[in-house]
Amino acid sequence: MTYLTLRRPVANPFKFYNSLFTPLFARPETQEYKWRPSADITETDDSFEVRAELPGVTKDDVQISVKENLLTIKGEKRQEKTDDSKDFRQVERHYGSFERKFALPPKVETDSIKAEFKDGVLTLSIPKPEEAKPKEIPIIAQSAADAPQES
Repeated sequence: MTYLTLRRPVANPFKFYNSLFTPLFARPETQEYKWRPSADITETDDSFEVRAELPGVTKDDVQISVKENLLTIKGEKRQEKTDDSKDFRQVERHYGSFERKFALPPKVETDSIKAEFKDGVLTLSIPKPEEAKPKEIPIIAQSAADAPQES
């Protein structure tokens, strides 16, 4: 006995799967895409560090500001001039303006924030306020003679 089910032929067997990945591969003319650079935030005892990947962006195209404990990194990645004689088959690099915002802890001294831009990576070093830094609490040892006596 054969368990074969006959179905209507499908015009495009990958149509369902293509619809799943449309947001990833959509062309700019069919879907608006806002470029959002990736960022890592790390913490040490003395500071926070924000590292944002900005490939193809120059330091002159980036602005950093702090207002009401909100750190804002914004800028623009400019599109390279294209050669009209080339027929592009696929374009995956994104261009345009971007903006990232990060909430800072209270009482951060914004005048002490340092920014470095090297090889397409923006690194911000944000010092912690003194009260946020870890403090070591000493342990005082009591001798048996100093311990309170139970009666």
